[in-house]
Amino acid sequence: MSATSYQTLNKGELTQLLDIAREAIRGHFSSGLPKSPEYSLYGRKLLAPAACFVTLEVSGQLQGCLGSTAAHSPLVLEVHNKARASAYQDRRFMPLTEDQLSQLTIEISVLTTPKVQEIDSEQALIDFLSVNKVGVILTDNHQQALFLPQVWKKLKSPTNFIKQLKVKAGWNANYWSSNIKVKTFDVTSIKGKFY
Repeated sequence: MSATSYQTLNKGELTQLLDIAREAIRGHFSSGLPKSPEYSLYGRKLLAPAACFVTLEVSGQLQGCLGSTAAHSPLVLEVHNKARASAYQDRRFMPLTEDQLSQLTIEISVLTTPKVQEIDSEQALIDFLSVNKVGVILTDNHQQALFLPQVWKKLKSPTNFIKQLKVKAGWNANYWSSNIKVKTFDVTSIKGKFY
C-alpha cells in the first residue's frame, strides 16, 4: 500500500496519531525507556508504511520539525519516532523542556508519495505553484530542502516560497540550475495542543 492512500485517514485515525506523538514526548520525562506504540491497538491503515513529519511549536514559535519523505515503517511507529526526534534531536533548537509542554502544539502531516514534476525553469515552477499550493522538495546534487504545504500560510507568494526554500537548502535565494529536481506532494494533517 502506498503512502498516497493516507488521504483517506479519518478524524479518528488522525486523533490516534496525535495521541501517539503526545505519548512519545511524554515518555521522555518519565522514568524508564519510552514505549513504542502497541500495534494491536491500531487498524490496518495506521499499521501500513507511510511517510510523515511532526512539527512542534511552543507559544506559536517553531520548536522542532523532522520527518521523512519515504515510507519505511508502520505509520504509528514513524509518528512515534518523528515526534521524539522533533522534540529532542532537531539540531536547530534546544531540546524540549518539561516547562514548555503547557504551550506546546503538535502537528502531524502524513505525506502522499512525492511526484516528480517536469519543471525546466524557475518561472515554470512559479507558474505551477501559483495554482498548486502543494508541498515541494527541491534537490540539486547532494543538497535538498522541503517545505510542507502548511508553509503557504506564512509564505503566500510562490516567488518568496521558492526563494526561502532555496535558502533552506543552503543555496543563494537567486540560485537556479537546470539540474534542480522538483517533487511535489500533499498531506493529510492534524494539529492539537499537548494538553
